[in-house]
Amino acid sequence: MLCILCSQCFGGVNLLVRHLKSVHGLLPGKTLSLKCGQAGCSLEFGSFSGFRKHLNRVHSGQSSVQSITEGQTAEARNVSMSCDDDSDLCFSDVATSSVKTADLSVTNKNTKDACGAIVAQLLSAGVGQNTVDGVVSSLEELVEQIQSQVKETALKCLSPEKEMHTGITKAFSEIENPFTSLNTVSKQKSYFKETCEIVTPVEKVLGVRFDNRRNKKTGTYDQVLVTDKFSYVPILQTILSIFKNPKTSSMLKSGRSSPDGFYVDLEDGLYIKAHPLFSSESHALKIQLFYDDFEPCNPLGSKKGSHKIGAIYFTLRNFQPKFNSCLDNIYLCILFHTQDINTYGFNAILEPLVSDLKVLETEGIEVHCFNDRLRGSIFQVTGDNLGLHCLFGYVESFSARYCCRFCLTEKEKFQTVFFEDDPSVTLRSKDIHLQHCEAIQANPTLTHVYGVKRYCLLDELKFFSVSENFSVDIMHDILEGIAQYEMKLVLEYLKSNFISHRELQARIVSFNYGYTESKNKPPGVRLEEGNDLGLNAIQTWCFVRNMPLIFGDVLQRGDKCWQLLLLLVQIVNIAFSPILTEGLTII
Repeated sequence: MLCILCSQCFGGVNLLVRHLKSVHGLLPGKTLSLKCGQAGCSLEFGSFSGFRKHLNRVHSGQSSVQSITEGQTAEARNVSMSCDDDSDLCFSDVATSSVKTADLSVTNKNTKDACGAIVAQLLSAGVGQNTVDGVVSSLEELVEQIQSQVKETALKCLSPEKEMHTGITKAFSEIENPFTSLNTVSKQKSYFKETCEIVTPVEKVLGVRFDNRRNKKTGTYDQVLVTDKFSYVPILQTILSIFKNPKTSSMLKSGRSSPDGFYVDLEDGLYIKAHPLFSSESHALKIQLFYDDFEPCNPLGSKKGSHKIGAIYFTLRNFQPKFNSCLDNIYLCILFHTQDINTYGFNAILEPLVSDLKVLETEGIEVHCFNDRLRGSIFQVTGDNLGLHCLFGYVESFSARYCCRFCLTEKEKFQTVFFEDDPSVTLRSKDIHLQHCEAIQANPTLTHVYGVKRYCLLDELKFFSVSENFSVDIMHDILEGIAQYEMKLVLEYLKSNFISHRELQARIVSFNYGYTESKNKPPGVRLEEGNDLGLNAIQTWCFVRNMPLIFGDVLQRGDKCWQLLLLLVQIVNIAFSPILTEGLTII
């Protein structure tokens, strides 16, 4: 078996795999890429198990002479010819020499890295720390038993020479258990900090306050001094760690362009082409922030909402959407208690982020594969409407007079004005928003006049303004919003005029959505209460695209509800299309 990395020949599959792990330091994981290279085979594998199966199934019958390159010696050829490809006990001279020259400390380090990869995979999958510690402890004991059994077997198979036994015992004593150095939380953090260069979160103090806490012994309430904090993961260090991967740097360096008349990504729009930074520097970092809240405790319990956590994530829009949709490329930036927003405001939490972004806008960062320093700024901020209004400082009540963050249209005109070029529409701009914020500081009672509550710290950035953040979240606005409302009206129309409630539910549940949508199909719909159907986003997306097929035989072609349903499907298809033409953008 030929090693494609160093052109050495081995007598078996297991020897080759062992060589790749110990000498070349290849570890299992999502980034693992193993090329076959046997007799011109160009297949690649992402796991050692698939690599082993392929070699045993396809290349086990090939002579090792065919795999040896011309640069190898005749002695190596003779040894490989005499070895059985499937035998792990047949060592070639080349393999033996590589084992002899390999330093034991290097082998131990590679083994420890492989064990560290196991722990990292468990932690990244969301497994609890107690479970991880239990798994590591069990594996540590298992490795200890295997080493003891191998040692006893080796001593029994060798001749009863004292020197030989002493050498074997000494050799086994030098082989450390790799899980011993990972059996505590502190050891794991220390290991990951040394090997992976983890960006450590920084605790920031918001303020100090008194809180009433119940004393369990006396049953009374005492005032306790509480320090409110939030966690900030330095964004500049995170970006630098991203570009230490050569594949990441090459993806940014290669760039991309779309044909004229087609919109594949946000870079094809007019906003980028007119932006003072992104239009002049092709490799400028385009940072997209995302804000959302989540409930770490029981969302149905009595304490629902009291422990709510807010999180701000970011991703780099310089990469293609297929990479940004992967969870591994979405990075945590800020983590805070949602209730602290009411006490300290959002600007106190955004302060360290804005400080780093100012450095990125002006000075930039050094990346090893680029001659010039890379600059960047926020490209857009996404989230649900309530979250963005809270973050940007707009009014959070959508029943207010001016509750739109894009324009100054009154709420009473929302159902009659649909175009931004309407004479009655005044779009918010950077200058207008600044005037409103200054007026609010002078007279806080003007909030209902302008729809603004406070100034947002993000407006201090040179290349970003909250009034020019024209992004909307189609998941919240369409899939969890208008799509369910409109479909519910159509379903109620069907139930009232054509089919019974039981038949309606039966059609939805029994419809064949296909293999790819088997996990996304709706389990049924809720028509009795509320304005929605009780579906999540992915179930709504699946249902709205198949709804014309499910009820197409019931509604007539000229029916207004049928036309409404088809129009809704067309809007959803356009909104979620990966590629748009210029014709689709013209109303």
